[in-house]
Amino acid sequence: MRREDFYIEQYFGDEHQSITDAPQWKQQALPMTKLNMKHRDRYMNPLTAKVLLGDHFDLGRLPPADVVATVRRQSWKDLEDAGGSLDAVGDRLYVLYFRSMYSKLSYVKVGRAENEAPAKKDPAKKKDTAQVRKRISAHEGEAKIAQAVLFNAWISRPCESAVEWEKRVKAHLRDTAAAPDIDLGEQVKAEYFRGVPFRRAVLVAELCEVPSGAVRLAQ
Repeated sequence: MRREDFYIEQYFGDEHQSITDAPQWKQQALPMTKLNMKHRDRYMNPLTAKVLLGDHFDLGRLPPADVVATVRRQSWKDLEDAGGSLDAVGDRLYVLYFRSMYSKLSYVKVGRAENEAPAKKDPAKKKDTAQVRKRISAHEGEAKIAQAVLFNAWISRPCESAVEWEKRVKAHLRDTAAAPDIDLGEQVKAEYFRGVPFRRAVLVAELCEVPSGAVRLAQ
């Protein structure tokens, strides 16, 4: 998806809140990589960092860079805690929650990424095990448009294919969001949902795994 399309869909349609009204991020507020040591505070508890980030957002203030870095670093750790090594070969389904300074602009992103094994016909070709990290990092870069931070993250264990699994999860969230008698957010793009609780999205992903036919790969 083009960045400009996401910008128009997410932010130009909101009459009450505009991203241009919010304080702009300072360059150092969003470290470029999750391992950026410049802003690391070894004594900061991740849960404390999340509370501090929320307090700053509620007041319309930019959070300190070390708070943002701690929250992001914990989110990447949560990915590995849930799905194991992100460099493992296989297809993965992920659910990401990006928290924005403006709560209405926060969103859940559902998607999939695959680390490929070496081609059988070309054993000399190196396997590409960086696609999962690259995809999630790209979503972090995209989230800067919303002045949003990767706040919560979940990813599945590697499987042979997560294509049908992903379709099932998105269809469930789409149908739930469209239900007239249920107020559980809205779908703003094929894979983007606002107002959907992160834990609910993860629960849907877990419940949709069995009928999806996804086969886990041996670790």
